[in-house]
Amino acid sequence: MANIKIAFIITKLELGGAQKSVLYSVKNLNKPPIRTYLLCGKGGYLDKQAKKDIKNLFFIPALQRDISPLKDLKAFWQIRKRLKNLNPDIVHTNSSKAGILGRIAAFTLGRKIKIIHTVHGFAFYDGQQRFKRTFYIFLEKLLAKITDKMIFVSREDMDNALRLKITRAAQAVLIRAGVEVKTKQSLKHFDRTAKLKSLGIKENTKIILSLANLKPQKNPFDMVKAASIVCKKQPNTVYLYTGAGPLKQKTLKLIGKNKLKNNFKLIGPRQDIYELLALADVFTLSSLWEGLPMALAEALFMQVPAVCYNSGGIKEILQDGKNGFLTPRGNYKALAANHLKALSKKDFVFNNEDLEDFDIKTMIKRQKELYLSLGD
Repeated sequence: MANIKIAFIITKLELGGAQKSVLYSVKNLNKPPIRTYLLCGKGGYLDKQAKKDIKNLFFIPALQRDISPLKDLKAFWQIRKRLKNLNPDIVHTNSSKAGILGRIAAFTLGRKIKIIHTVHGFAFYDGQQRFKRTFYIFLEKLLAKITDKMIFVSREDMDNALRLKITRAAQAVLIRAGVEVKTKQSLKHFDRTAKLKSLGIKENTKIILSLANLKPQKNPFDMVKAASIVCKKQPNTVYLYTGAGPLKQKTLKLIGKNKLKNNFKLIGPRQDIYELLALADVFTLSSLWEGLPMALAEALFMQVPAVCYNSGGIKEILQDGKNGFLTPRGNYKALAANHLKALSKKDFVFNNEDLEDFDIKTMIKRQKELYLSLGD
């Protein structure tokens, strides 16, 4: 395959790890012999950045996260029409909705299009309602039959997919979602005092940072409950929680109920994540399910100890007692206890060699190798 046309599809360009990963891939792989295209729904936080960075960007008006049979059917036909016009060699889907509609649309064109899907985390998880879990597993098995390669960002998800016979060994590929490698020393012109002032935080305050959205998956309620315990014992602690989402008002209500107005700040979607990490004493996630969050890799590259629920592939990068603490999923009291331990512990160990697979340059290299191999 002398020249390769690759159409990436993602549901919406929200401010999240999968979205940033896709944007980076589309931009940086667009060099001979590869030409890239991006199809996505409208209204994402990163739309503006995509318009600036991506040459071949196509919005699919009907493509959205929420389930709507009529709109989903319309989105399917819009994706199919766009793919038919582009005539790509490879269709690479990301995220659940785009993964369903995009793969089916590519398959129905019948043009020997190679289909790749990246699993950033499955829609099913332990403890989920049995009917939902069974349905999602069935759907993944069905879609896998029309997929040439499945990329997994976490070994946990890949092992589960193999065990559940969603995929097979020859079909599965482990490629970590990469991040830009930065350290506190590499941040030029970073003014700690000015950044604290902009956030309304006093000097010498302990800062616990969560780079997550206000959605059920990220489970912000447990973070607020943990904060209520920690801040009673250490009042000089502030939780910073980024992102947006449908749980914002309920989270604000819970913050008020626990009298944490001065100790728990919802600071909205942010692009200055490395500067926030430079301020942080602890990074934290209370996710109920995950693939392998890029924000965690960013934190560890910045040598910020992490305290996270043991969800998905988190244990593949967070080493309990070494660079942070793993916490039983759903146990907010244990989460609070580990926040306090992390604030007092001084001998965390960070080794960037352990994180080599999470370098975004490594991700691009392995993706390119995969695309070229499909043309052999």
